[in-house]
This record gives sequence, structure tokens and C-alpha cells, in this order.
Amino acid sequence: MYRNARKIVVRAVTIAFSIVVAQICRGQETAQVAKESGGMGYSMFGSGTIGINDVNAKFESKGYSMMSDDFFSVGGGGHAIINNRWIIGGEGHNLLGDAATSGNFKTSMNLTYVFFDMGYIVYSIKDLRIYPLIGLGVGGMNLKITEDVTSLSFDEMLDDPQRGSEMSTSGLVLNVACGIDYLLSFGADETGRGGLLFGIRAGYTLSPFKGSWMMDDLEISGAPEIGMTGPYIRFLFGGGAMGKKD
Repeated sequence: MYRNARKIVVRAVTIAFSIVVAQICRGQETAQVAKESGGMGYSMFGSGTIGINDVNAKFESKGYSMMSDDFFSVGGGGHAIINNRWIIGGEGHNLLGDAATSGNFKTSMNLTYVFFDMGYIVYSIKDLRIYPLIGLGVGGMNLKITEDVTSLSFDEMLDDPQRGSEMSTSGLVLNVACGIDYLLSFGADETGRGGLLFGIRAGYTLSPFKGSWMMDDLEISGAPEIGMTGPYIRFLFGGGAMGKKD
């Protein structure tokens, strides 16, 4: 499921990126609006890769199937633009991976993280903006192993409650990215304009400090070290407004 979604996302991003590059190539000069500010809000979806080789090696040694390191990403965010230069905002994401089946057991992993972002617009022409971005936040990772059963009675659940395990870890996460946004504006007047926002972000998440694995309140020893580290690409869709300042 998520692999098919990833292919759709990559195609959509490729088309959007081609349109943006064409707009840049047609631009003859950089249009700087020194005192224009505004705000944007958007949904985000895309795909990313998380380094889970150590976990998969442990799984394989115990007879479990390895999980894919490709994840489908869905989330949202928003940011303010100050003087058509500075970007301040935040974003949150949920990364979903394909489940792997090993005999009577199913393994799955998902991640969540939120960031506080700061960026700087290095190029702008009309409503097209290019900017580097850095974010600081926290993230969590859940690893679930469940018995793959089609039906279960209440008595069977009471007789054998240990049908699965769920472990989690969390830690500090850094986000380094480059973004391209285009505001398809309409309804402009002397004070400003609003419109639909389309954008692309490509970047890399890093986990400088890795937390311990926990199951409820019990710390799990001997677990492989793993962080929410890897590249991603996301497509943005939303809306926003820009206003002129004297």
C-alpha cells in the first residue's frame, strides 16, 4: 500500500518540481519585496527512508521477516514570512511503514515527530520562493509485534493475553531541508493578496541523541540503537496570504 503511495508522491513531486524550475528559468531578475509579510498553512505528504538496518538484522537472527525502510509520510504545518526574508513556523508528521509477516506474527513500525522551524528566503520572484530550513523538535518511534489472528474470543484473550508486544523510543530530532513554494494568488488589492500554496521540500532528519526502548514502564535492555535518521521528500498543498507594509 505505502509503496504504491510513494510512487504516486514521487511522480507528483517530479511534475511540480519541473513546473517550478521552468518558472525560475523564465525569470530574468529576482523580485525582492523588502516589507512584505504573511502566513501560510498546508498539508504535507510524501515519502522517506529511515535507517533500520540494526533492527532488521536482529529480526533476521530471530527468524522474523525484515521490514521495509521506506515510509509514507503524512502531516501538516504552517509558517510566517517576515519582510519576505525570514520564515518561522512548525510542522508535524506521521511516518507509516508496511507491515511484515513472519509465520503467525506481524511486525510494524511507525514514527511521529514535530519541529519548530526557521528558514531564510534566498531567492524570490513574484510569488515563487526558495529557502533553506532548519528545524528542532522531538520524535517517537513505535515497534509493534502482534500475533496475526483472524478472530479472537474474549475467553481466548483472557486465557492467553500475551499475543503481542509494543515498544517505543523517543528523542531529540533535527531537520535540515530545502523548500520551494509557489503562491497561486488571487483576490489581490492594494493591501495584499491571498491564494493557494504549492510546494516541495526535500531534506534529512537526524537523531543526535537516541533514547532507550521502553515497553510500558519497563526499559528494554540489549535493543539495537536506532534513530529517526534518513532522507525524505514531501509535497505541500495549502493556502496563505501576503500583505504589504509601509
